[in-house]
Amino acid sequence: MEDLPPVLESIQAPTPPPAMSLAARLLNVFAIPGEVFEVVRASRVSIGNCLLPMFLLAIVGALTAIAILSQPAIQKPMREGFDQQIKALGQQVKAGKLKQADADRDMALARFIIAPLTLNLLGGAAGAGIGAARAFWWAFVLWILGRKFLKARISYVKTLEVASLALMISVLGGIVPLLLMVDLPRLFAGSGLQPVVSDFEALAKNPLFPVVLTVFAFWMVGVLSVGLARLARVPFFRAGWFVLAFWIMQDSTLALFGGMLGQFVP
Repeated sequence: MEDLPPVLESIQAPTPPPAMSLAARLLNVFAIPGEVFEVVRASRVSIGNCLLPMFLLAIVGALTAIAILSQPAIQKPMREGFDQQIKALGQQVKAGKLKQADADRDMALARFIIAPLTLNLLGGAAGAGIGAARAFWWAFVLWILGRKFLKARISYVKTLEVASLALMISVLGGIVPLLLMVDLPRLFAGSGLQPVVSDFEALAKNPLFPVVLTVFAFWMVGVLSVGLARLARVPFFRAGWFVLAFWIMQDSTLALFGGMLGQFVP
């Protein structure tokens, strides 16, 4: 009796992660980011993963900038600088160094710039731009870390999806201090943002304020590390060390630059 050939066991393909809607990805990134990023890695590119978090970041950034610019402590130096500029222009006109028409034009431009509406528009646009640009920046950082240090072949588009979803932590982290700055009863009782904004300087001196910011910062770093680990298929701690090290260097550089800038700005 001839021996029968051995039966080869069928090799089963790995089970793809279950489908997850965009709303579920945006919410689950707070609780189960590993599963969210596994879906992102195994799925086709989704523009919604990038656009909606960027949009929310832009809104929070714009509202935060407007709230800060509405502070009397911010507006007072601007008004004082405007008064000094008016005096300087008047002296130049009296000395014959500047024509009255040119002085009137410069004063009208300065008056337009320091107007509350203009400040809110400029500050809101800058805050929105910075908020959205953070997603592209962190996507570039994850892409570099994955390519150069983890030796993983990952695409920039995938890191952009991961970074955008991870920055939902920053969206929540921006909403919390914004709610602390705004007096909600007065917000619904009146119109405009300026009358309902609390003293930001007093809020910044609150010992819990930096603690809240630090907690959200470390949370975001942790979620970014999870995303990089899933894309590169490496252990979490291996990816986390690189993300944490870069974040520390980045914030230290920004703090040093801010301190040096403060030496030249009165």
